[in-house]
Amino acid sequence: MRMIILVLIMSFLLAGCSVQNKESSSSYPSAVAWNNSLYGYSIEEISIEEIGKEIGKIKRQTTPMPKKNGDSNDLRIPIGSILYEIKGKDPNQAIAIKVDDKYFKASKLGP
Repeated sequence: MRMIILVLIMSFLLAGCSVQNKESSSSYPSAVAWNNSLYGYSIEEISIEEIGKEIGKIKRQTTPMPKKNGDSNDLRIPIGSILYEIKGKDPNQAIAIKVDDKYFKASKLGP
């Protein structure tokens, strides 16, 4: 009987730990690393007329946050996605990411 109670207690403790880890990893913003900065991925679409020159591409998926240029932590931004300048915008403040033939704005996170 003691063994059953011990197994139940251990099961509850382990289940609680796995739920906590899932919640903490999902609390990070969708981001890409480029030019030694982090850019937050948004659902704001950019028209093709606003797209400037190609500046890079996504090379790796990482968690919880991107650290190296070319990293992304969002599976909606697959490896190989192209990064572009946005005409009339400082690329140190905002860039565009091409995903499935659409362009999405990514704005610099933090200072």
